[in-house]
This record gives sequence, structure tokens and C-alpha cells, in this order.
Amino acid sequence: MSTRRLAVLVTALAATVAGCSQGGEDAPTPGQQPGTAQSDTAPADIVPSDTAPSYARYVALGDSFAALGPTTAPTSGPAQCLRSTRNYAAVLAEGGDVGELVDVTCGGARTVDMISPQIAGTPPQFDALTGDTDLVTLSIGGNDIGFGAMVGCIFQTPRASEGAPCRDRLERSVTDGLNGLPDRLDDVYAGIRDRSPDARIVTTAYLPLVPDHGGCEFVSGMSPGDVTWTRHVTERINMIVSDAAERAGADVVQPADAAERHACAPAAERYTDFTGVDTGSHPMHPTAAGHRAMAEAVGAVL
Repeated sequence: MSTRRLAVLVTALAATVAGCSQGGEDAPTPGQQPGTAQSDTAPADIVPSDTAPSYARYVALGDSFAALGPTTAPTSGPAQCLRSTRNYAAVLAEGGDVGELVDVTCGGARTVDMISPQIAGTPPQFDALTGDTDLVTLSIGGNDIGFGAMVGCIFQTPRASEGAPCRDRLERSVTDGLNGLPDRLDDVYAGIRDRSPDARIVTTAYLPLVPDHGGCEFVSGMSPGDVTWTRHVTERINMIVSDAAERAGADVVQPADAAERHACAPAAERYTDFTGVDTGSHPMHPTAAGHRAMAEAVGAVL
């Protein structure tokens, strides 16, 4: 990929992954990435049921890994959120087990945005929770540890640099974020329980971008040390997310084949994508197939 095209992608990417934090920092820019829609050879959409819904009111909470879907799909809610009508919450709601879907996911969301307005003039995500909410899905924590800064650094660092320049630059802040995340997640779950005491909570773990072993052209262009560090951070945040869900009595899910459907897999099989060009998805985020697979994973535990 040309240097100019990478520069365009990283500009859009920095806006997308860091997105609309408090005070207006790193607000995501609405728009579509170039690319074609992903093939439907991956898991099919959930087939609607002809029975009464099992859950009357479903509230979807979370960040860009829950909000952003295919770039060709319409969005809903504040433009800055890039909340797709084809994200995993929307796909799940089509299955017939859900009555009303209230999707308040938003690109760039952090744990604090559950209780404070992320975007001026819009309510905190927790305002969607009610006493009769009986299903909640949650994807949160990546922006608390600085996922956007990590991605921006990886894109902007000269290709095949020696050592681990992004780790050296960001490890302290990312580690501090990881260390503080368990308490913040505990507060999030406590807030959900206070507002919706009878809700079933399903937490979605972060789909991997970098394969556990080996790589592809994009990964070979990263510094070797940063590849190892990225794997470590992904493993650790998912461990923290899973442990917090367990403490709260929530289910945590990820597609069973997620480890093989990383961003180095063939385009039609990817659950995530580095650039989004080949799959019509947002850079460094789940593809259409990833959202369908996550919807199936959530549906399987309900």
C-alpha cells in the first residue's frame, strides 16, 4: 500500500478508534472507508425466530468494537458515534429473541462515558438502562488503556523499524490503563446492576487483529517488538475483561474460531481488518463477518 494511502487511512483511523472522548479530544470523523462489502461466505446472519422474544428490552452498551459495522451500512444516533445498523447488536436483534433494541454504543467510548456525556448534548450510555431492561451487552475498556494511541503509533512508525518504538513510547501509559481497568469495570457492572437489576449481562471480548503466531504483509511491516507487545496487550485486556465479567456474574463471549479469523486471514474469512480496504470495514475494527460471528456467540449463551 502506498505511503499516501496509509497516511489517509491513519488520519481516519485515529479519529475512529480514539473518538469523541470527554472534552472533545480525538473526536471521530464520520465517513466511509474505501472498500467493498465483505463476502457472505462467513457465518450467516441469525435467522429470525417465529416465537415470542425471550428478552423484551435489550440495551447495547460500549465502544467502537460494538458500534462500528460495515462502512456501507447506514448509521444511527449521533454522527460522531458511527453506530452501525449492522453491528452485532443489530444482527442479534434480528434473530427474534429480542423485542426492543436500544443501541447506545459509540466509537471512542470509555468507562467514564457510561455515566457522563461522551458528546455534548447527548446523555450518558447508562441513561438507556431501565428497571425493565432484561438484556445488556457490553464492550468497553480498550479506550481506557489507549487503544487509539497504540494504533496511531503503529501506523505512523516507519515500516520495519528495529526494536519496539511503540512499546517504548506507550508502554507506561498502557500498563497504567490496564492496571486501573479492573476497578473501572467493577464500577461499570455495579452501575448496570443498580439500574437494571434483573438484566442478563453478556460481555463481548475484543476480537484479535494480530495472529498468535506468524503474520502477513502488514504484520511484517511492524517492528518485531511491537508485534509481540500488541499480542501481549490484547491477551491481557481480554483477561481483565473476562475476570471482571466473572466477578459480576456476567457471561463473556468470543467466537470460537476468532483466533483463526484475525486480520491476516483471507479477506472473506477475517473477523477484523487492519485497513478495511478489502472488507468494507473500518480500519483496525471488526468486519461484517466479525459482527455476525459475535452476534451468534452472544445468541448461543442466551
